[in-house]
Amino acid sequence: MSMSASSLVNRRYVGVRENLAYGIACGGQNMSYTFMASYLTYFFVNVFGIDPAIVATMLFIEGIWDAVNDPIMGSIVDKTRTRFGKMRPYLLVIPIPLAVVTMLLFAGPVLMAGASMGAKIAYMIITYFIWEFLYTICDVPFWGMSAAISPNPEDRTRAISSARFSASILGGLPGIVLPVLIDLVNAGAVGISLQKIFFVIGIVVSFVGMGLFSLAGICTRERVAQSLEEPSLLDSFKYLFQNKPLMLLILSNILGALGGISGIFQNYYFIDVLGSASINIIIGIPGTVIGFIAYLMIGPLKKRFNNKQISIWMSVICGVLPAITFVLGYGNMKNMSVMVPLLMAQGALNALFNGVRMVIPTEMISETVDYMEWRTGKRSEGMSFSILTFISKFTGAMSKSMGTGLLKAIGYVTSSTNAVVPQSMHTQRGIFAMYTIIPGLLGILGIIPLFFYDLVGEKQQKILKELAERREKTEKQETEKPVEADTQA
Repeated sequence: MSMSASSLVNRRYVGVRENLAYGIACGGQNMSYTFMASYLTYFFVNVFGIDPAIVATMLFIEGIWDAVNDPIMGSIVDKTRTRFGKMRPYLLVIPIPLAVVTMLLFAGPVLMAGASMGAKIAYMIITYFIWEFLYTICDVPFWGMSAAISPNPEDRTRAISSARFSASILGGLPGIVLPVLIDLVNAGAVGISLQKIFFVIGIVVSFVGMGLFSLAGICTRERVAQSLEEPSLLDSFKYLFQNKPLMLLILSNILGALGGISGIFQNYYFIDVLGSASINIIIGIPGTVIGFIAYLMIGPLKKRFNNKQISIWMSVICGVLPAITFVLGYGNMKNMSVMVPLLMAQGALNALFNGVRMVIPTEMISETVDYMEWRTGKRSEGMSFSILTFISKFTGAMSKSMGTGLLKAIGYVTSSTNAVVPQSMHTQRGIFAMYTIIPGLLGILGIIPLFFYDLVGEKQQKILKELAERREKTEKQETEKPVEADTQA
């Protein structure tokens, strides 16, 4: 006897092992990505010794390059049909070459020691663009898997929560070790250069991180059936622009990502204003502990509020917190006894609310994939999540480019010998503002498009129910085909 549509919607498909493997894979990926995202500007400018204006230009051009390769990769994923699925083949193959390129990127200052500035710039551009290309090839299918792993929204929430939770733990490991080493080098307490430290940590995060990331291809399954017909590139883009809820999420991501410049100025604030990179570890302790609670909050919150409401409120809170820090700390921005407790409090609250915010928008992308299957009969995990990753990387590149360019605008001074140069009070105030209030307020802009998002309540339940009925009917037809053939024979 076939299951009812209600049973199909509520059935749990993904077990604990698979959820754990998917989560650890995301953590491994984030060991490499977070190291790259958090220290890329500092590495190129302060370790590789390349002018901030050149780095900013490269990051801007790379953002345009993302506008091309992410949607194309999404279309390729949607056209893929193999016995392993359409996402898993890429997750099985790409981690190894991505590990090699990540290592080579951070080996630049060691391998190019004594080379001309032109050669260093060329090395930076080539390795970073190859890294970005390979990262796209595995990142798009990884997040597409969160929608294909199960037709049950609760399964997806658990998978995404596992991924974000693991990413927050494993992804933060380089940020614990590296600040201490930077302080020791700057103080002359160790006989090793920053170039070699970045090289060694680059090797570790590359191969350990990508080794864990390979679990996504080895241990997960795709359970949502795809249409046999492969969509063309033109069809993929056509479906994309017909997906109004997805367009609203894209616009929300673009506007909200303007707050990304905070990450650029974080390292500069700790090193050049507070005078200690490693103090970031102490500041981050409450957030690391309390951040775990965020994932326990998701279930109770979803019982009272829909994804749209949760996303709006979490964004507002996470935008207001750094603005409060700026107001309370402006007169004491160099005073550790004031700033460390203040930043610890901000970090704890931010971890609590941002942990929720990291899960819900990804789940909302899955809702838009269901919406387009309901409208057209075609699923487009590849294209939909390629736009999510494109927006994330494009706005990240724009933030890095804008933030790196602003270093000169606020009068930041660098040294060709990698030594820490004392910055003027004007520059230090600029760093503090760029780390706190400015990105906080810019990030709140992302809530505006969410007010028009309507995949909630009865409409969403109707979509899920009708999709379940269609899949049940299709499954029944496929099961009965051999029986009909035997009867005719």
